[in-house]
Amino acid sequence: MPSHQHTEHCKVNHQHPEKPRYLRLNPLYLVLMVMIAAGWIVWSHWPVILMTSIHWQKNIINQLSELIYTARHDPGSVRLLLEISFLYGIFHSLGPGHGKVVVSTYLATHQTKIRIGLVIPVVAALIQALVAIFLVTLFLYIFHTTMHQLNATVQYFFHASASGVILIGIYLVGRSVMTWRRQAHEHDHNHDHHCSCGHQHVVSADAINNASSLKEYLALIFSIGARPCTGALLVLFFAHLANAYWLGVISSILMGAGTALTTTCIAFFTVSGKKFISFYTRDSLADFRHTGLILKILAGIVLVLLGLILLNQGTFGMSPVFGK
Repeated sequence: MPSHQHTEHCKVNHQHPEKPRYLRLNPLYLVLMVMIAAGWIVWSHWPVILMTSIHWQKNIINQLSELIYTARHDPGSVRLLLEISFLYGIFHSLGPGHGKVVVSTYLATHQTKIRIGLVIPVVAALIQALVAIFLVTLFLYIFHTTMHQLNATVQYFFHASASGVILIGIYLVGRSVMTWRRQAHEHDHNHDHHCSCGHQHVVSADAINNASSLKEYLALIFSIGARPCTGALLVLFFAHLANAYWLGVISSILMGAGTALTTTCIAFFTVSGKKFISFYTRDSLADFRHTGLILKILAGIVLVLLGLILLNQGTFGMSPVFGK
């Protein structure tokens, strides 16, 4: 046998066989299984989580209301009130609400810079506090209405926030489907016409799909921020009764700062986790052109379902002070 044929024969024999596709998908399957399991655990324990959160928040709000009354005559209680308000914002935001799922779902399925991913929850949390201050100030000090009327108005803001989440979900699904169709059309078109100049004459569908715009960021922020923080509403109400409204305003802002800290940490771990998962599943996803679009469609569906839940939830989870 000639030497060059022997060399080629050895090269062929020493080549590693390509892994079957189902073996290369193991990392992706693992990620999906973890996500499904986590979602199922949260869903199955949701009533317990919600009721525990409501009970805990009610106790903390009662303590804050007592501190507000005490702070009028004891300046030393002001510092304690502000510290507890900040801590309340941190731990309160771990419970239901405050847009954690909305922000995390969006950031996990879109190419977003970490800086922008951190700014979104901060601005949204502060807007929630400002909306609460605006509503209570408007109705109690300008319109001189009752808390019952304020509660009815808050319902509209809750519904507007939930509707915004639904619209964002519908928008993500619609845009992803349109991009999918455009991507398929370009793929078929490229099979018919090839250009050897090495330049990209048309923006790829992936680039269009991954381009998040300022309009999306603003819609995301205001869909979350339009839902005022219930804790801030209650503190402002008690501060109004105690003739120490300025304490309620400062307390509400500190609650927003605590909420911003928690949601920012969640956003950071979401973006970092997405980069980590993308790194270890890049080989698994290389052969699937529509994986990103599928994830965004699923994210849109999740947001629509979440919006429907929030829309039907009403003010469930608020203190009985706001009940009818």
